[in-house]
Amino acid sequence: MRRLLLVAMAATLLPACSHFFRDRSLDYVNAESTPPLNIPESVSTRPIKPLYPIPPANPDARPIVKAPAAPYPPAMEEVKVAELPPLPNLPGRSPVKLGTDGNGVPELRVIGPRERVWDELGRALKNADVTIDDRNQSLGLVEISIAQQKYQVRMVRATEAFVISVQRNDETLAPVNLARNLLGTLQARWP
Repeated sequence: MRRLLLVAMAATLLPACSHFFRDRSLDYVNAESTPPLNIPESVSTRPIKPLYPIPPANPDARPIVKAPAAPYPPAMEEVKVAELPPLPNLPGRSPVKLGTDGNGVPELRVIGPRERVWDELGRALKNADVTIDDRNQSLGLVEISIAQQKYQVRMVRATEAFVISVQRNDETLAPVNLARNLLGTLQARWP
């Protein structure tokens, strides 16, 4: 008897709960637009327009819900690998030019193959009587000492030449006058 009573109550109450658990995913279709926001004339703003305006709906029409198809991404294009042209392997002396970059930082531009420019940089530093503390060809880095101060001479490949610059450390440039004097000396003593 008790079970029969519980089943009867459940059959009576469950349909009443369906209002609380109904599907509300399409309620926006019946939403109404509100009037535009009125701003006093003394306040200047950019033009305000509705971001998601609700289009007028036919009250008799039944909404058709279709699952949107996911758009396909555009076809991938083949990636072209930019290759640097080989530097000319000229016999004899490598062309050396002292100049500045776009920020006015002195730099030395040397044309030639990497190994030869690296060797000539070492000889030019030795010819200039600069104390070499350490060399790392793979990084293009020569650590030097000038007046008990540590500096770095960096050699980096640009498109048409190797660029040689002077820095105090990895993040700080050397003073412009010191860099210009050292690079000018290297240019004059380049083998």
